[in-house]
Amino acid sequence: MWGVMIVMARDRDYGALLDAVRGRRVLIWTCNTCARLCGVGGSDAAERLASKLSADGVDVVGSASSSACCFMSKADRMAGSAPDGYDLVLCLTCDMGGRNASEATGREVLNPVVTFGPGYIDRQGRNRVASVVCGRTVMDEASEDVAERNGCPLGPFA
Repeated sequence: MWGVMIVMARDRDYGALLDAVRGRRVLIWTCNTCARLCGVGGSDAAERLASKLSADGVDVVGSASSSACCFMSKADRMAGSAPDGYDLVLCLTCDMGGRNASEATGREVLNPVVTFGPGYIDRQGRNRVASVVCGRTVMDEASEDVAERNGCPLGPFA
């Protein structure tokens, strides 16, 4: 089965993320579509990360999630329903989800996720990074290979 998605991975380990958010009041912002399918985000991953960060002394005010937060209308709804009192939005999204979080919240955004680009999930359930130009596949590579080559860990922070 072929379906378009955005393939992404983490740009750091948990320890580096913890250092980056210490002393901040954090809202975790995530996508339940591509980020969830790539293992870096989604509601469950956001809740696990919130619990781990809180246990490590970070003031996490809550989380906001939606499907396809690359849609500005969904980002606006997320921002409108998010708990208040945060000064940093920690995004577990693609680059566009992070961009929309910044615009919707008007707050500083930290997005520790690298967006590799379009891809799909193959018949064996593996994420692939791929580009199709004029109906011809010009690049098709396992997300693990792309992530490793770029020094990016796959999977959730917690």
